[in-house]
Amino acid sequence: MKHKPLPPLEELKEYLDYNPDTGILIWKKKPNRRVKIGEAVGRDNGKGYLQTRYKKGFFLCNRLAYYIYHGVDPLEYTVDHRNGNTIDNRIKNLRLATYQQQQFNLGLSKKNKSGVTGVRWNKGSKRWVAYVSMNWKQIHLGHFTNKEDAIQARKEAEIKYYGEFRRQD
Repeated sequence: MKHKPLPPLEELKEYLDYNPDTGILIWKKKPNRRVKIGEAVGRDNGKGYLQTRYKKGFFLCNRLAYYIYHGVDPLEYTVDHRNGNTIDNRIKNLRLATYQQQQFNLGLSKKNKSGVTGVRWNKGSKRWVAYVSMNWKQIHLGHFTNKEDAIQARKEAEIKYYGEFRRQD
């Protein structure tokens, strides 16, 4: 997944102030008449991320924060939230990730019935099934008579396959 380039860094720093400890971006110069100096930057984009309009484009605040702090435009990378909280833009919570690595850090799907990602009940075998997804394919981890064993297999596989990008709830 490729993102459009961010505006020039020096220009952004002229308009925005970023506090890496709080994760908040503040307008320090007005890019248009609707903005108030000192106002926090960003509104929910409908997907749980903070986004702002700057000049003629929309930009995710986590990408702007990472760029302003590190001086590097993430371009082909996503800026992942380590703790899964997509509005927590503190610098210690932001890291570069590939699209797939970011998928490893997703929360529980709304469709999930077991309460644990990668664990489901198989009606046919009357057993719990554990799996992980890697390179867009499911890796079967086994059938288990009790749910706790399936959960344990899933957790071990997350460490093996996902490493630092695994969800750490």
